[in-house]
Amino acid sequence: MKTKTLTTVLVAMTLTATLTAFAFLNRDKDKKIENEPTVTSDILAVAQTDTVSTTDRPETKTEPTKTEDPKPTTDKTAYWNSFTELQEMANGQQTIDFKRAVFLVENAFHNGQLNYQEFTTKIAETGKKLKNMIVQKGLGAYKTAGNWAVFTYMTDSIPQNNFQPYTYDFDDFMGDKNWTSMFVSKLMRTKSGNCHSMPTYYKILCNEIGATAHLAIAPNHLYIKHKDENGQWTNVELTNGGFPRDQWIIKEMAISVEAIKNEVYMTPLTEKQDISMCLFDLATAYEWQYGHDEFELQIIEEGLKYFPKCMPLLMAKSNYYSDIGLKAKEDPNADEAFLKENLRKFKEVSDLIDNLGYKEMPIELYEEWVKSVKAEKQKRGITSNK
Repeated sequence: MKTKTLTTVLVAMTLTATLTAFAFLNRDKDKKIENEPTVTSDILAVAQTDTVSTTDRPETKTEPTKTEDPKPTTDKTAYWNSFTELQEMANGQQTIDFKRAVFLVENAFHNGQLNYQEFTTKIAETGKKLKNMIVQKGLGAYKTAGNWAVFTYMTDSIPQNNFQPYTYDFDDFMGDKNWTSMFVSKLMRTKSGNCHSMPTYYKILCNEIGATAHLAIAPNHLYIKHKDENGQWTNVELTNGGFPRDQWIIKEMAISVEAIKNEVYMTPLTEKQDISMCLFDLATAYEWQYGHDEFELQIIEEGLKYFPKCMPLLMAKSNYYSDIGLKAKEDPNADEAFLKENLRKFKEVSDLIDNLGYKEMPIELYEEWVKSVKAEKQKRGITSNK
């Protein structure tokens, strides 16, 4: 995969300290930072005893949610088929189904060879386990019971996951070796993922059991936000099972005041914005396989219709014009008018990115994250389940 000005994949960050659900949620409620979202101390404190061994949507829709597998294809039409269905979800022609949207992206990359029934069956089976966990613990009255169940299932060593929690993929966390490292289907198969697949799967499982969870974006990163029992926002980090405070994310990821004011980062995404992020995933998967062309740009533009401030999409658009322009300049017979117009478009999107408060991630900061991820792995004795 080509190196980008801003990598167009969402790479993992790690926390400086790993907290178990019990330890975190039993902290003194009075020791709150002003304007800091709080986390429920009720449900996870109750649930921390030994785990029992058990197994904004559109108001109307014009057609039912599709459940059949897209037909296998032998060319780029798999991407067009997925793009069309994602487009229908975004514009209201079809009910938004996040699970289906994620599958569509991954199925396009696999040339239409994935089995949607198998994908949904595995998720449904896991959903039953999660519901049983809630019942066995007697947590049904808690609003965040589902969040507890999904978090515990993904991060703890318990009978329900065969004592194999989901772990961070240190071998290919940016998808450089194989783009499928970014996929939920790969995470489900290997229990090894990154900050793209893990929060995405968390949200899918929450949707499956009726819990509420939102994706949120930080620079080069994706994580989860949900409200606690008191209605305060909680940040959930799946790459190592922690709960970072807003202040920590702002400081460690060098997020500008402008970016926060413009709601570029750290804002819970809406359902339509989720689909825009799926369109971003579709565009980057397409570019990974086929390179730049006008169809990639069409996908990006469609996503920006419903999420105009989406930094990953804006960066993908900027990279598109940059790469196209640099390649064209290599041609001694290049059309000067095309080069001039391409440069204008590149500057236009670059200016928008700057005005929204984007700052280049310092390489030193990235290197520190990599070191801390490795240190955390050694500290916790985490190994790959692949």
